[in-house]
Amino acid sequence: MEHYFVVLELPGGEELKFKEGRNSPDDFWETAAGIIDRGEAQIISKRQDTGVSEELRKHLKNIKKFTTFVLVHTHFCSSEFLNEKDIFKKLSRWLHLPKRELVIDTADNFQLVTIDM
Repeated sequence: MEHYFVVLELPGGEELKFKEGRNSPDDFWETAAGIIDRGEAQIISKRQDTGVSEELRKHLKNIKKFTTFVLVHTHFCSSEFLNEKDIFKKLSRWLHLPKRELVIDTADNFQLVTIDM
């Protein structure tokens, strides 16, 4: 097992925006887990290093409406990391674990959030 960083873009807009820039809307993480489990999220970056931030910054240049991104730091076997369906299944299960949410970055058109294990 090796560690990886994954940035996911969730479909949706303002309804997912954290209140006061730091508190998630009701059922946010359950909703995010469902979106990811159904394969409706988009993988923006998946890497073993922190280069995900540079890839996200490039992607943000094309954002037209408010968008939520979720950063996940977890472990994968190299074989499961190659399959998007396996990534989504593992990450959706991970979001159901007890956690403390963190807002990493926010602006008028996006928020980047994660959970701290």
